[in-house]
Amino acid sequence: MKSSSCASLLASVVGLLMIPALTQVVQAQKTEDLVIAQRAIRETEEVKGDRSPSIAQAGLLNADKDHYFDVVVNGEALNRVEVECVNFHELDDVQVLNPDSGETIPHRTDFGFEEFAVTFDEAVPVGQTIRIVMTGSSVRGVTTGIIVPYRVFGNSDALGNIPLGTALVRGAAEK
Repeated sequence: MKSSSCASLLASVVGLLMIPALTQVVQAQKTEDLVIAQRAIRETEEVKGDRSPSIAQAGLLNADKDHYFDVVVNGEALNRVEVECVNFHELDDVQVLNPDSGETIPHRTDFGFEEFAVTFDEAVPVGQTIRIVMTGSSVRGVTTGIIVPYRVFGNSDALGNIPLGTALVRGAAEK
């Protein structure tokens, strides 16, 4: 009886020692299957890109008088950009430029209370970067020592309205 109890105990111990090794094999197989599935999705023609348009950078221009942010157009062409200006933001005008060439991108700007929307004459194609410049920007007349967040949304035919991110513009330090 002692030998069968020892054999059972030994079998139980060996079984417990084997569980982590078997778990690692199963996890490795699941990871490999996931990588194969992701690769297949990327290679499918239905997917035009695995990224969406997004904010690339933000800052100050023209002796700190103008705020700007860049949008990198990935995945889908953009028809429209909507911007929520928080903190009682004031501005004179909105320009949309190609940051590489400085050329103006044809658009229409519609202003609302603490928001504006830029509708492009032609959709901005994938791979292009656009710069949205808010000229004469201030918050309650203050231009220095402030941080201004802009909530930015994009619109494309395939994606509808999607958040692109928050552009934070840090005003120059007070002198």
